[in-house]
Amino acid sequence: MSVYTELSEQDVMHLLADYDLGVYVRHQGISAGVENTNYFVSTDQHELVLTVFEKHSADELPFFLQLGEHLHARHCKVPQPFRDRDGQFLQIVKGKPAVFIERLTGQHVQASPACALKIAQALADIHNATLSFQTDQRHSHNRGWIERQASRVLPSLSAPDQQLMNAALAIIRAIPDDLPEGVIHADLFHDNALFDGNEVAGIIDWYFAGRDSYALDIAITMNDWCLDTQHQVDPEQCAAFIERYHQRRSLSSAERNALPKLQVQSALRFWISRLLAQAEHGESNDSITVKDPIPMREQCRQLLTRVREPGNEHR
Repeated sequence: MSVYTELSEQDVMHLLADYDLGVYVRHQGISAGVENTNYFVSTDQHELVLTVFEKHSADELPFFLQLGEHLHARHCKVPQPFRDRDGQFLQIVKGKPAVFIERLTGQHVQASPACALKIAQALADIHNATLSFQTDQRHSHNRGWIERQASRVLPSLSAPDQQLMNAALAIIRAIPDDLPEGVIHADLFHDNALFDGNEVAGIIDWYFAGRDSYALDIAITMNDWCLDTQHQVDPEQCAAFIERYHQRRSLSSAERNALPKLQVQSALRFWISRLLAQAEHGESNDSITVKDPIPMREQCRQLLTRVREPGNEHR
């Protein structure tokens, strides 16, 4: 994603020497996102993405890479992480863990109703595939994380924003703890999906994945893919998304009823995470993208209003 760690041609060639991925041709940094450094790498045999992890330790990463391998093997739209000749995913470059991943064809698209329905199908297929991927690793940015980080950012907010955040916290505390769960992507915004024509080519950037409710993953995804022309969450598009998902993986009444509150949880999480990123990095520049927290605040406000209205459950 953003380029925090500069790598030379020699650095990349040294990493490739441990793989059977061909001879180095070129590499180019990718200036987008927040968490990691990414490069496009071309060899005479492959088009790759090289990710250098800025925050994750080497001990944390095998889960994400094994998950990617598991989903790729089950024909989900997920890129393959490559193992070196010794069967290892990770190398160390400039003291940081790094991995080569398949570069998928396709491109990012703006969210639209038609694309959202394709994403709903892909997400349901991924959830079905994760049923056979057993893990106790929890989703890192869950409700516990939200509560802890909210206590950090609340003192710096204006009085109206404090009131809004506290109201959202009260809503998410009422979400049931026994919803069906498994491994979720937890960050399926439109910049983490690639389309080839009208079809999903790939779901990328799995480094927030972990065990949580499947309905939370639906809520996170709808909050970015089901927007109207005013960039507000569109209830009709959400209903269509849910029904398309339901065709691939059946949703319980409890999951449907929890979705409006889970959408508040999603908006609150990303409002907080963007506030934290802004405090750490300041504004965006040529190398680093820092996303504006205000749209997430306003989305939180919109969804909080809706969840308080009678008859807002997704049926």
